[in-house]
Amino acid sequence: MREPKRVLQKILGPGCDADAFEATGEPLELVVELLRETQKCRKARQWLLDSAGFDIAVSPRTFHALLDLREINCVETATRDLDIKVESLKDSRHPEDPVSIGNLNSVLRELYRDLQGTREKMAKEFPTLLLKRDVTADLAAKIPGWVAGARRAHWNGVGYLFTGWRVRGIEKAFRSAFPNADRAHPLRAKLAEAERESEFYGFCAETNGKWSALGLDLFRILRADAFNNVCENLEEAGNALWDLVYNSPPARASLELAGIRFDDISTLFENERVAGRG
Repeated sequence: MREPKRVLQKILGPGCDADAFEATGEPLELVVELLRETQKCRKARQWLLDSAGFDIAVSPRTFHALLDLREINCVETATRDLDIKVESLKDSRHPEDPVSIGNLNSVLRELYRDLQGTREKMAKEFPTLLLKRDVTADLAAKIPGWVAGARRAHWNGVGYLFTGWRVRGIEKAFRSAFPNADRAHPLRAKLAEAERESEFYGFCAETNGKWSALGLDLFRILRADAFNNVCENLEEAGNALWDLVYNSPPARASLELAGIRFDDISTLFENERVAGRG
């Protein structure tokens, strides 16, 4: 890297002098790379917040609520005898305790697993979702009722001959709810497709419930056709965190000067000493 000190000064926010970092004797090239990983985390966080509506810079209260998930609450540690001991974070944390990078990594890992699983399920089992451009949690919950109503209006032998007025009312409400789903209308001709699609939305609703503390809304992600980008940004943030922790030992003093602490992620996301770009 050419002129790492100049690059470092550009990354550092106002009032922070690169001379102090140089005085630590730590490799400035590494310091620059670590601070760039911090910027990657911030960029991914902002994109997810703006485009998907949830914040990976989880607050202490949010993290405490997420401890209801076993995958996040239970931590495996090795004993002196090399046995595996499972500990509950609920037993050792208070709701106001800072969230560490390790805590955040466990959240990102489990969240990515769920979203990646949902994306794969959609690709393999539900490649054509007719209603996704308009779907919301409330509308998804109404689909089974519309389908059931249309089925009841179909009489054996005569079809909708005597119940046309009823099914037309259902179809009008359905079309009003999903105006951008041209291929899903009229509902009477797409009952099987709508019913099957409803199964996937039920799965999404369950996942939203699991991550309610984080404010996850898979229906918003579906409407924006943003599953790929959401997963990519989660992966980007997770990789940046791993690189930051793994490569940090030779530059610990510089990270302290930058105000970054691994035991409190607020110093990673809300630290004014590190500029948004550099």
